[in-house]
Amino acid sequence: MRVLAHRAGSARDGGRMARAMAGLALRGHEVAWTGPGEPAGAAAGARRLAGFRELSRFGADVVASDGPSPAAAALAGWTAGARCLVLSLDHESARLWGPASRWAWHSLHPLGLVPPAEAEAFRSEPAGLELDRLGLWSDEPPGIEADPAHADTEVLERACERALARHLGRAPRPAVFLDRDGTLVKEVGYLADPRDLELLPGVAGALRGLRTAGYVLVVISNQSGVGRGFFDLRRVHEAMARLRTELRSHGVELDGVYFCPHRPEAGCACRKPGTALLSLAADDLQLSLRDSVMVGDKRLDIETAHRAGAAGILVRTGYGRDEEARGGDAASEPDSVCEDMGEAAAWILAQSGRE
Repeated sequence: MRVLAHRAGSARDGGRMARAMAGLALRGHEVAWTGPGEPAGAAAGARRLAGFRELSRFGADVVASDGPSPAAAALAGWTAGARCLVLSLDHESARLWGPASRWAWHSLHPLGLVPPAEAEAFRSEPAGLELDRLGLWSDEPPGIEADPAHADTEVLERACERALARHLGRAPRPAVFLDRDGTLVKEVGYLADPRDLELLPGVAGALRGLRTAGYVLVVISNQSGVGRGFFDLRRVHEAMARLRTELRSHGVELDGVYFCPHRPEAGCACRKPGTALLSLAADDLQLSLRDSVMVGDKRLDIETAHRAGAAGILVRTGYGRDEEARGGDAASEPDSVCEDMGEAAAWILAQSGRE
């Protein structure tokens, strides 16, 4: 995802948007900054854009701003080619918007993020805004530094993804849900160091073909190393950021990344074979689960797919060959067994007629 951060320079929202935007850069998204002041995300890999030419060449998907009015952010967004606007809102500023600000708000597909303490004020007096275009920042106070694991970063990432999906305005789309370790990257056992992440041969080309055919690409991963205390959430986000950037270097952009950090015995709904993450992704990205496919190197992935109403492909990379040999029940019986991600992509395209 390519995001333009338009800074008002006033820190009106306590720095929430600025730090969350820097957190997006640390999650591997392409982030650039415009507006007054030093770009807070520079250390996170975000770059500063100055002037019409640099803005027009950026090609943003979303413009996000901490300004009191959407006008300046919308102007920057139009210049950068953005289709969506995410604004950090407070009730008093929104209430004072004039006709120009309201027109600018609707000129891009908008979504506002408001502090939890102001939720009731917006419900009582929406200030002319549609409530379904508003979301909440987290209850956590903004951190001192950019943090990819901070709850505000998660809120902003999902807000941008939801705005983009709804901008498309189409019927629910098919997705390919992708296990990470052993499917997309070499299995090393509890991957904690991003430097150990290595794409498997043929993965980038396979994903590029699927995306060209119209499939949404979503990573769904169990990361119990967090719950077991082997590494923290920041490490997971750093590894996922490395995955994003490695794939981007091959012309592939992931549409979403979801993972469960809990131990197996935690009994959560988000750990595969639970389907909570697939359902969340379907809601965020407007996906049709029954038209989707999950690819993984474990029968656990196949069971997850079938529970969600999707098809499941077992690849023989990672643990896949051993999983195929040990067998399983009907719920974990794959719809197809493929040598690798390239063969899996070919099967998906052949079955869908999108070759």
